[in-house]
Amino acid sequence: MINADTKWFPCPLCLRPLDVRMTKRKKPYVICSLCGVQMFVRERAGIETLSKLVEQGIKADVLTRIGQLEQRYRLTCPDCTKPFWVNPELTGTNWLNGKVSGYRCPEKNCSGVVPTGQHS
Repeated sequence: MINADTKWFPCPLCLRPLDVRMTKRKKPYVICSLCGVQMFVRERAGIETLSKLVEQGIKADVLTRIGQLEQRYRLTCPDCTKPFWVNPELTGTNWLNGKVSGYRCPEKNCSGVVPTGQHS
């Protein structure tokens, strides 16, 4: 189980490291004063999963892993140069084989597409 001493978990919005605290009933929670996010984990399966993520974060540097995810899933439009997150709704497919061909820019009046394989 999670021990509140020196354990942390990134804020789901701003990625700032947050102290994992425990309620009176030994349930983990985090509060981000910067964003106002409050995350309480109530069920056993969720508590166990959070515990594993906290332990993994300590061993494998969660912020580095999150940075790698951002490199993989945060794209920059080649036309308007605005960044955006990969989203299934933005997926463009090849008409011939149905495979994903790229991700459309979500900005209004922009027709930019980031082809698959050109982001990492």
